[in-house]
Amino acid sequence: MVRTFETLSRLPTQLDNPLLPPSADYSTNFEKRTTITSAQTYHEFTGDLCKSQSDTRDYRLIKLSNGLTVMCVHDPAESKACAALDVHVGSLADPEEFQGLAHFCEHLLFMWRMPGGAV
Repeated sequence: MVRTFETLSRLPTQLDNPLLPPSADYSTNFEKRTTITSAQTYHEFTGDLCKSQSDTRDYRLIKLSNGLTVMCVHDPAESKACAALDVHVGSLADPEEFQGLAHFCEHLLFMWRMPGGAV
């Protein structure tokens, strides 16, 4: 099987396509903060998020002490909350000896069950 992909000179932003989420330089402009209740430290992005002028949502970008980067989006027009997870891997990252590993992990992470229905 031959796998091909194109190399991008830079990541696209909302300026290229308004359907994309806001982007930022994740390597700079973070300030250390501490939670009020648990005294856990985290870093909050203080730079300018590149977003469309018509986007009325509020964004917070934080890095947790375990290295996880989280983007919180507040949309006052919505009555429901949701969450999304991007793990930056997929079938192209499967080791040769474990083809299908990404799909297996998808079942474990997002469906909470093993393929075939076992819990």
